[in-house]
Amino acid sequence: MADTPVWRCGRWVASLLVLAVAACGVSPEMRVAPEPPSRPLASAPADAARYAVDAARTRIRFIVRRAGTLARLGHNHVIIARQVTGVVALAPALRRSTVSLRLPVAGFEVDPPEARAALGEGFEPVPDAAVAGTRRNMLGERVLDATRYPAVRVDTVAVEPGPDAVHLTVRITLRGVSRDLRVPVDFVRQGDTLEARAQFEIRQTDFGMTPLAVLGGALQVADAVTVRLHLVAVRRP
Repeated sequence: MADTPVWRCGRWVASLLVLAVAACGVSPEMRVAPEPPSRPLASAPADAARYAVDAARTRIRFIVRRAGTLARLGHNHVIIARQVTGVVALAPALRRSTVSLRLPVAGFEVDPPEARAALGEGFEPVPDAAVAGTRRNMLGERVLDATRYPAVRVDTVAVEPGPDAVHLTVRITLRGVSRDLRVPVDFVRQGDTLEARAQFEIRQTDFGMTPLAVLGGALQVADAVTVRLHLVAVRRP
């Protein structure tokens, strides 16, 4: 079967996350400010086709970059979300469709060599000790607080079909704080498989966290985090 566009555009949210090391240098048009929740979550209709997230083929990357006048002394980082679970409920009337994702923070892998290599300049290999320290800080109380908040959630609030794009309003719940974000999505359906690709930006301060800074802010983690998503889901029998 030929590829069938289902939800189009170029950015999406699955996800959602704040890290403890470095920051983003992305273009302003990627920034869409989230809002406190004001509407109930959408419910999947009975006539929707269910697609389960394929964790083995799904890739969610969080890219953070060093910042400050002494940024050259720090490292850029990439974190890969493993063990992602969730369901896409694709309804005959697209506006009634829903998405629900869960990202266990214990499954976040810091700086895998192949992910750094794929990003090129600025993502040269880093020492194992730096990788371990980054992950420890990321999961600690000051950032993700993994003991109290073991997962990040993304759930649909609304779906708005348009001529060139479908916008999803999703609720991101991170570290006990929920924010609603409206983003365009690019979906393709091929047979029993759905794929979504997206890129967008979130900020630590939107979720009540203060980016790490030392030396009076000369070396710091910038507020912005770039999220790049390739989601694969397979239709349930």
